[in-house]
Amino acid sequence: MVIKNLNETTMRNIIILLAVFVLGCKEEQLKPLAEGGKAPGPVSNVQVQNLPGKVILSYTLPNDPELLYVKAEFEIRTGKKMEMISTFYNTTITLDGFSNTDEREVKLYAVSRTEVASTPVTVKVNPLTPPIEKTLASLSFEADFGGITTSFVNNDSSNITIGVLTKDERGAIIPADKFYTSQKSGFFSTRGFDDKERWFGLYVQDRWGNLSDTIGKLITPFAEQQLDKKLFKAYKLPTDAVLFNNQPMSNLWNNVIAGGSSSSSSWLRTANGSGVPHWITFDMGVTAKLSRLNFVPRGATDEQALLYSAGDPHQFEVWGSTTPSADGSFSSWVKLMDCETVKPSGLPIGTNSNDDILKAIAGHEFKFPLDAPPVRYIRIKMLQTWGNSDYFWMAEMTIFGQLR
Repeated sequence: MVIKNLNETTMRNIIILLAVFVLGCKEEQLKPLAEGGKAPGPVSNVQVQNLPGKVILSYTLPNDPELLYVKAEFEIRTGKKMEMISTFYNTTITLDGFSNTDEREVKLYAVSRTEVASTPVTVKVNPLTPPIEKTLASLSFEADFGGITTSFVNNDSSNITIGVLTKDERGAIIPADKFYTSQKSGFFSTRGFDDKERWFGLYVQDRWGNLSDTIGKLITPFAEQQLDKKLFKAYKLPTDAVLFNNQPMSNLWNNVIAGGSSSSSSWLRTANGSGVPHWITFDMGVTAKLSRLNFVPRGATDEQALLYSAGDPHQFEVWGSTTPSADGSFSSWVKLMDCETVKPSGLPIGTNSNDDILKAIAGHEFKFPLDAPPVRYIRIKMLQTWGNSDYFWMAEMTIFGQLR
């Protein structure tokens, strides 16, 4: 039915009637599909398995067709109460997030389909050392270029955050960095600081908000600067790969990363048939102790279908020299580091997530070992591309270090 052409008085009466109807309706509340009923019997034969930061409880379920789930009530730290449930299909329940190894009580309830709980069964648990404490004990951090490098061990592969702290000019503690990981081990660098002594601190946090203590010490970062790309130049040796269409090697450091397939000046590419492995060489124009290298792949901002495919570098080596052999051999070179680009999403070739694209735009960054010697000449030795091609491409390379 369509109502139209109503006068003001009629409309006012309709509004009043609707208001009375709405106010007269009782608020409907969510509740179990059925009500009443008896409480199921309690669980029995509870067994406790204590693990790092968590426990697994196994039990025998009551023989009751109305049983719906088992609920555990516990505290992961003082004042922080938690509940966990496990359906009647299971005979175990995992309780995670304990902040320490203190003994504590867990109450287990069998709950019916009408939400009636049994009498509780109380058990005592003693979680083992939680991952945040184990990781904290493993932390090691030392001076690096522009900041510090931290190494860690996380044997439980827990989702943790390693927080980095420092002090401002007034001596107040402030956050400097956060590193999120579930890796068993690894390292990360925190940069952006002058080569002056300052305090750095580290702590570990888990996803339940549990915090470790903080460890700290005074560290003087090493001075770091971006090497001047205007000094870079090609240094072709007899064994080096030929470049695609005789491109100038300066495409690799001309600060141009976009242009598409019609503009080959925005990227560097070796020729088809260059072989596996193959390499290119260039002169940085200065001798420097290198700290890190960043390269942006071709297609990061324009031809994104090329990312993590075809000639996009996957595994390569960086070699350095101060006096390269004229014959192009590796006899006068030292391997500075091994590099492997990682696709954040782990998706197959041809499918890229937003994180994959953002990573490519930011560039893949690799840290030179602190004990790497100063060098002037760089050789990029390509071992494998994402598309297993016999050529590779890059859009831009930036190198940081300390002049010698």
